[in-house]
Amino acid sequence: MNRLTALCLLLIATFLPMTTPVQSAFASDAKEIALLQGKWHIVKKPVDKSGKPCPYIPDAIEFFKDGTLEMSNMPGMHMPFKTDLASDEKQIFEKRPEFKGKKLLLVKPNPQMDWKATPMVYIYEVGKNQLSLKVQGYEKALFRKK
Repeated sequence: MNRLTALCLLLIATFLPMTTPVQSAFASDAKEIALLQGKWHIVKKPVDKSGKPCPYIPDAIEFFKDGTLEMSNMPGMHMPFKTDLASDEKQIFEKRPEFKGKKLLLVKPNPQMDWKATPMVYIYEVGKNQLSLKVQGYEKALFRKK
């Protein structure tokens, strides 16, 4: 093996471990975004302790490939959403204990709004055919994919 080949292998072995977690995080996020795409219908409506239904959870939600979503309680509005928060965004939202360490779905009702200022913040979990959204003070809402 010549010196150039040895040097290249050494550099690859040194820097590969540094890039792999980043690539895995992007791959994981892309997989979740793909799972979100499509139309979801509510199967369990959330209520608060007094039994009052949550006004912030729609009966249906549709996620589009272009990074927008539409909610049945705001028809015709394609709002940007994101699940991959930047570190400064995470710091802002994780100041609230209910969000610390949770997977968050942010939605901007106004596209010009800063992500850190959005009032539409949901704790979410997504699987192949099930989506859950949680808003503080209410039970978890469950959706099924149609």
